[in-house]
Amino acid sequence: MKPGSQPPPNTGLHGRLFELREVVERRLPELLPPLEREPRQVHAAMHYALTSPGKRLRPILTLAVAEIFGARQGRHLDLACTVEMVHAASLILDDLPSMDDAALRRGRPTTHREFGEATALLASFGLLNRAFSLLADRGQRLKLRRYSTEDMVHHMADAIGSSGLIGGQALDLESRPEELDLERLEFIHSHKTGALFLAAGELGAMAADARRRDLEIISRYAKNLGLAFQITDDLLDVLSTPEETGKDVQQDEARITFVKLLGVVGAQALAAELLEFAVGSLEPLGRRADPLRSIARFVEGRGH
Repeated sequence: MKPGSQPPPNTGLHGRLFELREVVERRLPELLPPLEREPRQVHAAMHYALTSPGKRLRPILTLAVAEIFGARQGRHLDLACTVEMVHAASLILDDLPSMDDAALRRGRPTTHREFGEATALLASFGLLNRAFSLLADRGQRLKLRRYSTEDMVHHMADAIGSSGLIGGQALDLESRPEELDLERLEFIHSHKTGALFLAAGELGAMAADARRRDLEIISRYAKNLGLAFQITDDLLDVLSTPEETGKDVQQDEARITFVKLLGVVGAQALAAELLEFAVGSLEPLGRRADPLRSIARFVEGRGH
């Protein structure tokens, strides 16, 4: 795949999940400042990072959960898009030379390779700022009974902060291979990757004003889904090519991963077990939770 090219449009998502992805895809660029507005380079980098080809699985999760509990799509689409903004911001940081020093992301040169490190950093903070601005504004418009805008902002901040994504990334960078066992690796990635999946699911439930017990169901589901997703990412790193993934592979050669600890078969088995827990937690919701079961099947398929 040549730099600047894009991966094939087929993401493996089907049916309603594909429809939700397309809705998100159309909305994302509309929520950012226009490219012609100053500072143009920062805005261009924000658009570049946010609209590069991706599965949009996190905002799809938000939308699917909200629909399960009866919310109308037009009322929670922008909330779902804030999750993708946070994800895109985290990828910019994750790819920096001081982090993973990645050259390729989603089939294109990483943001710092395309715009320089300084602009990439500003774009990442710009996306985070825009996400919280939207979250506060759209949350107020919902006028929910069970949850407040502060609840939504608090959940998102926790997902990003030192008890979430930032904390997991920090421990990942600090940990020496000889210190890592399965328990510590699970802790790192339940924060580094899983925290944003958890926030995505909870945000969808809150946007629909779901009952507290239903929010707890979604939390259990999303927590297991997020960790399983990270394990399948580790599997893709060793089983796939850049043409298939749209990003650098073999990036984890110097790190301990689930595959290195458990082997390919063991990692696949652990991902399957986590997804079984995730799907099992949905039983009280009956057939209406089928879209979430489809997401779990999609994640499992990534690791095979």
